[in-house]
Amino acid sequence: VVLYLAGQIRDEDREAGSDGESIGNCPFSQRLFMILWLKGVVFNVTTVDLKRKPADLHNLAPGTHPPFLTFNGEVKTDINKIEEFLEEALCPPKYPKLAARQRESNTAGNDIFAKFSAYIKNTKPEANFACSPCACVAFHYVN
Repeated sequence: VVLYLAGQIRDEDREAGSDGESIGNCPFSQRLFMILWLKGVVFNVTTVDLKRKPADLHNLAPGTHPPFLTFNGEVKTDINKIEEFLEEALCPPKYPKLAARQRESNTAGNDIFAKFSAYIKNTKPEANFACSPCACVAFHYVN
């Protein structure tokens, strides 16, 4: 398994991975990293500086930005499909199951993740007021 992560996210996220090597604040990259780590999978991380994206990556996943994953030579680029694939391919008894038992729990978790991602990726402090209530509603729903 090779996980390709964005080293530099976007111009508005200048502090995120500005060295071209660190993961930065891309919640999607961090989420896939955590899934693989929690499952105990041996994997390689290739950090991609989007401003200097290597030519071989253009051929590997044309038109897409990290994170994406290669598994047995097959490229996966959609975050949700990567998560589903990892849960199906890396299953018990060898790997732990991470998905929630109840579909509603999984939906609620995805909702929280989406709202938290919007909040954490926000670069305008004045907009935090708008993002915060959405996250609070999602947390209240889970409780």
